[in-house]
Amino acid sequence: MTVAHAPGSLVSPARRSRRGWWARTASDPRFAPWLYLAPMLLLLGVFTYWPFVHTFYLSLTEWNLNPDQPIEFAGIDNYDRLVGNTLFQAASYNTAIYIAASIPLKVLLPIPFAVFIWSLGRAGNLYRTIVFLPTLISFVVVSVVFLWLLNPLGGLIPSFFQQVFGWRIGNVLKDTSTAIWVILLLSTWKVIGFNILIYLAGLVSINRTYVEAMRMDGARDWTVFRRLIWPLLTPTTFFVLIYTVIFTIQQVFTPIDILTEGGPDSTTTNLFYMVYQYTFITFDVGLGAAGTVVLFLFLLAITLLKVRVLDRRVNYQQ
Repeated sequence: MTVAHAPGSLVSPARRSRRGWWARTASDPRFAPWLYLAPMLLLLGVFTYWPFVHTFYLSLTEWNLNPDQPIEFAGIDNYDRLVGNTLFQAASYNTAIYIAASIPLKVLLPIPFAVFIWSLGRAGNLYRTIVFLPTLISFVVVSVVFLWLLNPLGGLIPSFFQQVFGWRIGNVLKDTSTAIWVILLLSTWKVIGFNILIYLAGLVSINRTYVEAMRMDGARDWTVFRRLIWPLLTPTTFFVLIYTVIFTIQQVFTPIDILTEGGPDSTTTNLFYMVYQYTFITFDVGLGAAGTVVLFLFLLAITLLKVRVLDRRVNYQQ
């Protein structure tokens, strides 16, 4: 005689208990969000937080990347050496210049371009494509092309100024007064199209009826921008500002490495490139890790300051 079993009756009580715990946990409103976040938190822990903890540990040691050499504990000696290092001082100064100059070039300059393209409606699609094209080109390719264009011996830009204006331009990448500005202009040309598209995404959310109503009341373009468009665009501007501050020193890494290698006389290096020099050129891992920690704290302080000061002036409602 065959005995029929109910579905699931062959499952052991312990297994049913585990299934029941999982079902209860997944349905509990206190734990369900954490289950959805668990994969991302795991990735952040493995690829973001653990590397930072390990970097902080390396900043307290002495090591030259040699696997046969033991890692020796050095305490805060690396931080003492870093603060008194002339390269660190130059890199900190240049980093401040990169960030300060990027605000008008990469945050404010894209706004009029974005407003102009937005005002064209569908006719602005071609301009969107044109301004975004440089973003698709690799920084390596852009740097090599600019290296050729700025070549004082037959480069296109020096030849143009020589023939048209009669100006003789030397090697601007070897001039301490111009090299850093060449790096800034190159990186601005490369990323400005991306920032313009971000502003266009913010402008699309603005109801054009408001603009038409103000113009019917006799408001001029500048008044429409100052009284309507700019206040509604502040959330996007705030995002672009924070994004630019965080990523500016990373965006100029490749141009620095290809065009100037931090020179002349360390006038183009920054904290990001300094870390690379210490770690992979001089193989002073402890000093490079200490520079990484200082760089992180520097960016964190600037970001928190901007959030604290500027977030109060951001209009998140339309």
